[in-house]
Amino acid sequence: MSDKVLSLQEVAKERTVKTTSVDYDLETLSKKIRRGSIILDPDYQRNHKWDVETSSRLIESLILNIPIPLIYISQDVDVDVESDEPMYSVIDGQQRLRAIYDFMQNKYALKGLETLKDINGLKYKDLPPFLIRRLEDRTVRCLRIDSSSDSQVKLDIFERLNSGSVKLTAQELRNATMRGRFNDLIKDLAKDRFFIQMINDPKESKRVKGMYNYELVLRFLALEGGKYQEYDGKMGNYLDIRMAEFSKISDQNILDEMKTKFKKTMKICFSAFGVNAFSKRKDGKIVSPFNVAVYDALSLAVSENSLSNIDESGREKFESLFSSEEFQNSISGSINDKSKIVYRIKAMMEAFK
Repeated sequence: MSDKVLSLQEVAKERTVKTTSVDYDLETLSKKIRRGSIILDPDYQRNHKWDVETSSRLIESLILNIPIPLIYISQDVDVDVESDEPMYSVIDGQQRLRAIYDFMQNKYALKGLETLKDINGLKYKDLPPFLIRRLEDRTVRCLRIDSSSDSQVKLDIFERLNSGSVKLTAQELRNATMRGRFNDLIKDLAKDRFFIQMINDPKESKRVKGMYNYELVLRFLALEGGKYQEYDGKMGNYLDIRMAEFSKISDQNILDEMKTKFKKTMKICFSAFGVNAFSKRKDGKIVSPFNVAVYDALSLAVSENSLSNIDESGREKFESLFSSEEFQNSISGSINDKSKIVYRIKAMMEAFK
């Protein structure tokens, strides 16, 4: 047998996912969600959220025993203290489970139904008893992904399942598959008051949707400390790997150091340049209120140089960089090219020396 075939067999063996099919009745599912053994992350944000009519049609389908797609859940290492049962996170089907749970918690009334028109306007508690029993006894098939599958395998599953019209963003996938203290840290730092203003990010802006603001925090932490020189030129893959590494950190002191470094850096950038710190300039004018390449260059230069402030001379040098054709090239076009990232960070570092 050739080395190529042996290698192929080994990869196939490593990447094979262990799964188990299980049917849960809706009453059991609702109880598991309520006590947190099936996790519907309240911070889990998507570009798409079901409205009441869409949720109502799902409830109608369940009442009528119309088949619905599989729910994919991932078994976690943690155990539910209350029941001593395994805990699960949702890989695919979060919107369906949310619609079921919210209805059974009387959070919305049915709307827009055409087949069962008579129950429009009713909440779960208002349904006739026989319909309540039918819903509670209705089963939904779930496919459980074994806990032995590592986060990268789960991420791959998530990407494949969400390759349709409602595709999740890369950071939403990371958030769903790599929960833990580091993920919580990212969410906390994304609320930093200086950071929020500099990415021109009011609460409901597009950078909040899709967790792009969280990804910007991850991007800083993944590149700082000289790690930008290890970057391989594929930003999505690089952030996946760094996120997986950071998720394994158990030392709270290390996480606290990350927090301090990020917050200090954002404060210095804001103190020197205000809300336009990460703006792209050209010919003395702001041409884009936020530019991720400028964000890389400025924030990492401040961090790498261990600056405590940026004086007038530093601000002038910062502005003069935008007159350089080479620097303009490094913050334009394919900004995730390794050569461009390394150049703009080093150019900015040199300006502040």
